[in-house]
Amino acid sequence: MRHLSLLALLLFSVSLSAQTKITGRVADGDTPAEFTNILLLAVADSAVIKLELADEAGQFVFTDIPPADYFIRTTGIGYAEVNHPVFSLGEGQELTLPTYQIKGSGTTLETVEVVARKPFLEQKAGMLVVNVDQSITGQGGTVVDVLRKVPGVIVAGNRISMAGKSGLTILIDGRPTKYMDIQSLLRDMPADNIKSIEVISQPGAAFDAEGAGGVINLVLKKNSLLGTNGQVFLGGGYGERPKYRAGGSVSHRAGKVNLTGGVSWNRQEWVEGLDLIRRFDDRVFEQQNRDFGTPNSYSVRAGVDYDLTDRQRIGINGRYNWGMSPRTATNVTNILSPDDQEQLSSFVTNIQRERDWNSLNLDAFYRIKLDTSGQELNFDASFNQFTRDAVVNLETRGTDEFPFRVNLEPSTADIISAQVDYKKPLSKGLLLSAGAKASRAELDNELLSRIDVNGEMQLDENLSNRFLYDEEIKAAYASFGYEKGDFSANLGLRFEDTRMEGYNVTLDSVNLRNFNQLFPSFSVSAPAFGPIGVSLAYSYRIERPSYYDLNPFVSYLDPLTFEKGNPFLQPELIHSGQLSLTYEKQPFFNLSYDYTTDVIADVTEQDPISGAAFQTTVNLDRFIRYGGSLFFPLDFIAKPISGYGGFMLYYNDYTSNYLGGTLDQDQWNFTAFLQVNAKLPMGWKGEVSGWYQGRGLDGIIRYNPMYGVSVGLEKDFLDDRLNLILSGDGIIQQFFTGEIRFQDQDIDIVSTWEAPVFSAKVTYKFGNRFLNKREGRRSSASEERGRLND
Repeated sequence: MRHLSLLALLLFSVSLSAQTKITGRVADGDTPAEFTNILLLAVADSAVIKLELADEAGQFVFTDIPPADYFIRTTGIGYAEVNHPVFSLGEGQELTLPTYQIKGSGTTLETVEVVARKPFLEQKAGMLVVNVDQSITGQGGTVVDVLRKVPGVIVAGNRISMAGKSGLTILIDGRPTKYMDIQSLLRDMPADNIKSIEVISQPGAAFDAEGAGGVINLVLKKNSLLGTNGQVFLGGGYGERPKYRAGGSVSHRAGKVNLTGGVSWNRQEWVEGLDLIRRFDDRVFEQQNRDFGTPNSYSVRAGVDYDLTDRQRIGINGRYNWGMSPRTATNVTNILSPDDQEQLSSFVTNIQRERDWNSLNLDAFYRIKLDTSGQELNFDASFNQFTRDAVVNLETRGTDEFPFRVNLEPSTADIISAQVDYKKPLSKGLLLSAGAKASRAELDNELLSRIDVNGEMQLDENLSNRFLYDEEIKAAYASFGYEKGDFSANLGLRFEDTRMEGYNVTLDSVNLRNFNQLFPSFSVSAPAFGPIGVSLAYSYRIERPSYYDLNPFVSYLDPLTFEKGNPFLQPELIHSGQLSLTYEKQPFFNLSYDYTTDVIADVTEQDPISGAAFQTTVNLDRFIRYGGSLFFPLDFIAKPISGYGGFMLYYNDYTSNYLGGTLDQDQWNFTAFLQVNAKLPMGWKGEVSGWYQGRGLDGIIRYNPMYGVSVGLEKDFLDDRLNLILSGDGIIQQFFTGEIRFQDQDIDIVSTWEAPVFSAKVTYKFGNRFLNKREGRRSSASEERGRLND
């Protein structure tokens, strides 16, 4: 309580600080520079204290500003960024600044709209940002489709890997998804919801230590426009199955309040294929599986941000998703003689899955800037709930060996977390960051399996089970950042204490694990020559087993092929280092080295007597990966052409004692990607993108080269109110093919998905930005201001 009282006193004292006022005006000659962004920055560390927008007369006002030395920075549509002279503000002073003269570049709104378009690929320190909302292709599908556009990411069936390493940690707006049915979630979520994808290679101490295989953060779209604005959209497509979607959103941002809301409906029917050839000494299994999904998903979201004062902001956001995801799979199994390929027997398995689900996400935050030196405090809390109720019917024809089976699979997951982050400049160039986080997850999954015994459905006690899982993670971190000129360094340390408890209710068996770990990280950047710089980073990370990896339940592909979890998995630990060359502080060439122990890997195992095979997750002893990447822009080709390209080359080496033998597999893996954008006649924009993934290695699976090409067109109508996107994704496509040659396993794998898929999307925008040219310019400027303010 004493700490809460001190915090309340602090907030009260902030609100009672002496009122001050700064007024000024910006002009372009004799013309007011209307709707220019006005940034107030502290001289001490160039921190942005406040942002305002000049009105129609070019005038601006800042209020409630503490005494200090400041300077004004102006930037806006058609105006270059300019820093103006330093001035001092005294206690209770009302200061009028001289008129700032800025010169326009003559750039029109239409020109700025093209120039201001973000590149599809942005290199930032420690992460690669893929701005998928700036891409024409991929917008007609789901998140799975846009993940395939991330350089180095492979999506094949239920497997997602990056640069030859599976076990990716996927976040949605920074929230973990490991407790959810992430495969179904990504398949059901429309690509329209995603603003960008952050591929974080070297997270600092402020990030969760989770993510040994790589961290992918899906950033959802947010509002940054002033006034009342909105849009409605309608889309459709066709590959092998039809796809439909519709929705709308509205926002209101004025003064201290920012309101957002939206609804959407998505029906993305899909088709996937999986072909297996499994060879034994006395027989060969040829299996062809086709899986058809017809999901209907709905989403409602709402949020509000409110500025209590110029230094304090609170907000709450909620999102509720629900849907039905029926699937129908047909698996044909032929058992052949290994010598003459004569058919010995065959059977057909039909699987029908009915799955109703819903998820609730609630987030709240409080931000306070404690002073003008950059000292600030942030509080965040979230509650997430995921519920699934599934019914699976499995019927096999052509043999009496496998009876009709019905599985009931209800599950729930509740996750709550809270964290606090604090920043304080200790001196010029030296910054302290510290914080703490606590999270708790409670999951309940049940499998009630019934089989047909002489026409009567009876409980299968060998398969039925109930699995309860609780996880608590408590963490604290501190880091020191130093910056002087072009030199910067950061040293951080994070402590995490984990408690995991898995309880098999049916067997009355408890699997309890408690462990804690320190996770150091550091980075340093320094100039080399001219605009070229060099940076070095290191981090120590952990990958905990996901709930679905630990869950021992069985999921059938057919009676002889299934998946099951492993409740005895251990977390994997990774040392990761990266050396980067930068151009004007932006990385373009990277070299990295990763050393992982107890690596979590998906593997297959077989029973030579029954012929059954299953996929599970195990800990392999060691995984080493090293290599590099090179990214380059295409703007130098010609003015109408823009885009990016790049290469990645990694060496992957797995070593382990597994299945009574020694696993020692290695492979160089090459990836290339290219996206070309062009301005076409009559206002059309075109895009062509392609990727190539060379031979690679993922655990015990070796896979062959894959590639894909997509095209798209985009045009605006009705003074930019109406937007039309036409795309063809996967018009050229080589699917996943691989093999397993280890111990008694001789398996060929072919995984396919829908391609090509042709789609169209029409979006109609409305709101203040379309009232007239002046309001349009104001809204375009406020969008940048809103982005900086957030």
